[in-house]
Amino acid sequence: MADEGGKKRKGTALLAVMDENCSSCAGSPLCELHCPVDDCINLLYEELPGGGLKPYRVWVDNDKCIGCQMCYSDDLTKVHRHKETGEIYYEYANRFYDSSRKPLAPDQMPKKFQLQLIGTESEDRLDKKICPWDAIKMYEYEEALEVSKYFYDPSKFKTVGGLYVVDSEGKKDLEEQQKDLYGG
Repeated sequence: MADEGGKKRKGTALLAVMDENCSSCAGSPLCELHCPVDDCINLLYEELPGGGLKPYRVWVDNDKCIGCQMCYSDDLTKVHRHKETGEIYYEYANRFYDSSRKPLAPDQMPKKFQLQLIGTESEDRLDKKICPWDAIKMYEYEEALEVSKYFYDPSKFKTVGGLYVVDSEGKKDLEEQQKDLYGG
């Protein structure tokens, strides 16, 4: 993906998508706290019929998401490939390990610029997921762009006092699209 300046998107080939399970954590989304990118994960409010706003869901700005999975799971092991040698390295808690998972001595550690993040893994995903509602899914980039359309359409949001807001018609449209997605 390129923006107006011709820059390529930075990050992994993954994007986060928040689905219909998102409860917005009562207006204080945990995933937003873990995201290292400013304004990538955003709280979406719904307009109430009698006036006022209520937290509805969270949406991810696909142009800002770097696919780091920090919103998805805690204590992940990052998997890197050396750009020149192709060798696989694992990084956990700022320590590097070789492909057989033996710790590397400081003089053996590759430089960050030599590595490409190719994925993440965790021994026990269930204990380490950030979202209590399992609403965050990681998809390959192109698939994520398609799937996210079923859950949020930023072009249809309005901004009220710096908050993203969906009106009742927009909310109804999104929920109808989700029925189409799930065949219901």
